Amino acid sequence: MTPLQIASFKAHARSPAYNRKLDQMIDLVTSIDPTTSYVSFSAGKDSAVIAHSCHKIHPDIPILMIDPGCPTHWTEPERERWVDYADKNGWNLRLFAWDKWGMSLDTDDIAEYQDRIHKDMFSQINDHAAANNLTTRIMGLRASESRNRRMLIGRRGNQYDYKSGGSAVLPVANWQTMDIWAYIATNVLPWLDIYDVLGPSARNGLVGRSGEEYGRIEYLKHYFPDVWAWAKRNNIF
Repeated sequence: MTPLQIASFKAHARSPAYNRKLDQMIDLVTSIDPTTSYVSFSAGKDSAVIAHSCHKIHPDIPILMIDPGCPTHWTEPERERWVDYADKNGWNLRLFAWDKWGMSLDTDDIAEYQDRIHKDMFSQINDHAAANNLTTRIMGLRASESRNRRMLIGRRGNQYDYKSGGSAVLPVANWQTMDIWAYIATNVLPWLDIYDVLGPSARNGLVGRSGEEYGRIEYLKHYFPDVWAWAKRNNIF
């Protein structure tokens, strides 16, 4: 991120509109029961805001992360940067190793592919949550990130119950990218290098084959061509 961008983020952090959203987010996070809740963390920009704010208000809240490994999700230096930050700041962080591209899914149906891979991806965290009576998942999903998220949040709001049990809380559901970076810049949080390369709106996730999630593919293609070539040969995307 350039110094000019950082300066613009900090300037936005002084705006009344941003501070109204920040106050609303703080109120929502404060209302959460930390003994039955956990943060679903990915080290991406949105979940960084959620994890930091939840820890600030509820210092012992579990922060659980699926770690798909390096460099498919983050690089070794980025992992070290985030783990070191969490340790120094007393986060209750736990990583669950997962082979993001290790599943064999014999299907060309994108919806089925994403449904099955999501279930496998979250299986360890779901088991851990069930074993520890953690029934509320706090996530950094934002309506502006995709059409599907706009529809989900428009239909359910920023708090909703799952049919299978438990609930979800989305404290930054109505935030824009500029709001996210205003929080990151003013709180001096780490961030992944993909945002320096592809811009502050980049998407770090790559679960399925959606064009909206190709940010990580482009990053791998540019910096880790061997990994990108392997994924291409194996019809990962």
